[in-house]
Parts: sequence; C-alpha cells; structure tokens
Amino acid sequence: MDPHTTQKEGRSCKECHTDPRALGLGRGTLWREDAGWRFQSAFSPAPDLLELDHALDSFVDVNGTSLVNFSRPWLRTFNRKEIEAVLRVGLCVDCHHRYDDPVIRRWGPPVWKNPCPKGRAAMTPHSTP
Repeated sequence: MDPHTTQKEGRSCKECHTDPRALGLGRGTLWREDAGWRFQSAFSPAPDLLELDHALDSFVDVNGTSLVNFSRPWLRTFNRKEIEAVLRVGLCVDCHHRYDDPVIRRWGPPVWKNPCPKGRAAMTPHSTP
C-alpha cells in the first residue's frame, strides 16, 4: 500500500482516487467495465518459493479481498465497498476537484451512477508507472 507521504503537503485528490497503489492494489492497469472494476498487476505473482499467488506489491484485490496479514489487529486493507467509493470519486476528480464544486457538493447516486462523458472516458484502462 502506498497511502502516505513524507512531504509537507498531502496528496492531491487525483493521486488517491485514481492510483491503484493508493488502494493497495499495487502497480498495474486499472479500468472499469460494465461488470465492475478490473485490475491487472504490472508484476507477475511472487515466486513459488514464497507460496503467494499475487504480486508482492499487492495488499488487496480489486474485489476487496485482503491478500496480506498485518501485525496489528486494527490495520486492514480497503474492502470492496470502500474501493468502489474511492474509485467512483476518481471518475470525476479530474474536472471536479474542489469541495465547493456543485458536483462534489451534491455527490450521490444521481451524479455517480451516470457520470458525464469525461467521467465515462475515465473508465478506460489506466496504468501506473
């Protein structure tokens, strides 16, 4: 997972709401289909020696299934509902990134169930470096 920064300023809205690393998915390509969000890791699964079926930078899959265990009981990955909510905002954040924006102020099913053409275009594959 890559949620934190060591710089004085926090991340931009776009950096958190469109980057699969911030969600714990790892580096790769993220896109939306009619059936839901899809993610393809940029890396192969870990070597058989580690007995893992996922890439080492993946903490959770796109369905919200945790792939790791944490050493503290209060730590966890995002669940499916949280991943969907974060990515839903990501569809609109390119154009609507201020809290006083009318689209953000009236955020809810009417807005995010039928995003504008630019939001629908954001559903195409998006790769992380």
